[in-house]
Amino acid sequence: MPVSTVAYNCPACGAPLAYQGGKLVCAACGNQYDLDVIEAMQVADGGGVAFAAPEETFTDGDAQQMQAYICQGCGAELMTEDTTTATECPYCGSPTILPERIEGGVRPEYVVPFVVTKEQAQQQFTEYFKGKKLMPNVFLDGRNRISEMRRLFVPYWLFDCEARADIVYDAQKRQVRREGDWEVTYTDHYIVRRGGTMGFDAIPVDGSEKLDNAITESLEPYDLSAAVPFEPAVLAGALADHADVDAAACEARAAQRVENSIAQAMRSTVTGYTNVMERGRNIRAEGGRVTPVLMPVWLITTEKEGKTYTFAINGQTGKLTCDVPADTGKSLLWGFGTFAGVFALCAAILYAMAMMESGTLLIAGIIALVAAFIVVGGLTAQLRQAAHQSAAADYVRSGSFSLDVRYDRFLYQNVQRRRIEQPNQKR
Repeated sequence: MPVSTVAYNCPACGAPLAYQGGKLVCAACGNQYDLDVIEAMQVADGGGVAFAAPEETFTDGDAQQMQAYICQGCGAELMTEDTTTATECPYCGSPTILPERIEGGVRPEYVVPFVVTKEQAQQQFTEYFKGKKLMPNVFLDGRNRISEMRRLFVPYWLFDCEARADIVYDAQKRQVRREGDWEVTYTDHYIVRRGGTMGFDAIPVDGSEKLDNAITESLEPYDLSAAVPFEPAVLAGALADHADVDAAACEARAAQRVENSIAQAMRSTVTGYTNVMERGRNIRAEGGRVTPVLMPVWLITTEKEGKTYTFAINGQTGKLTCDVPADTGKSLLWGFGTFAGVFALCAAILYAMAMMESGTLLIAGIIALVAAFIVVGGLTAQLRQAAHQSAAADYVRSGSFSLDVRYDRFLYQNVQRRRIEQPNQKR
């Protein structure tokens, strides 16, 4: 059986280290390290975030009280209780919806009821178009707008877990001093390690293939304390999307948000350094659990110039998002106008102060360019465009963050010297 070996390399120059007199010594650069410092730099392989998926399916009693609809336009699988008649698909607006029988699928455990009425949703949608400077003109034509809201329960998987992270960082403290005719930069290198745990409850990932995750994540968060146990009657007057993306397929999205959140929490504890870079990480989770639920959404899908756009409103909070892009022409016009105005103002100030020269005009141009980016960015943000949520800060269990490894050790120092050029003395 082969014997595994571990080779230790010098953090400063990368040369092999040798154990001598209780230290790990680098023959190339002469630096010496304590064994525990080098050991602390190694992060164990493995890890990962996994969840136990639910398996309870719809019962025969559910099937008798519910009916399914299949959209012949986009293929969406929808369901509702047996007294609601579906007239059109909430995703594509197609009136061609054929009734079927409920078969298979994981049964939701909870439903978050609608709070926002249809009238309130329509008002929210109407108000959205006001004051949007970068809205494409095709959406500003009242004849082209769709005011019909479609009441839809969107399937979500809620992910719970206890996560543990072990992260190693390379950190530096830099100090610049003047010593005679020299500018000397001292860079102290440190190895930093953080380890701890964090709990997460009900991280939502939508189980609908028809809805972009950016749309549903932009509608977060929901108040799950208002959720009620699932019964077919809860769907009266609404359609519910049949989950067509299973929990296993959604798991990676939840795991990524867990990893990003706990990594951000660990990084926030590394302070007092000039520069910090992550060297390695091991993040894993235990006790992961998945809960299927239905969330309320008012949905509009509209086709403009051959493209389909989605407007969605959180049926509990009234939060609105969409995938309407900023108009390119308007963005350029506002950007150029801002740049020209700010540059002209700066130039006038420089002229009045008799400071107009190539260097100051370049600075004025940079200021004007930054102002243009800020203005266009602010106007684009008004569109409330859908965006992915990179982390899960809203779902961290209160008081669950615990740091049990806090390790900061000095490694070595680099010194760089630069001669300070002296101004020529006038003769």
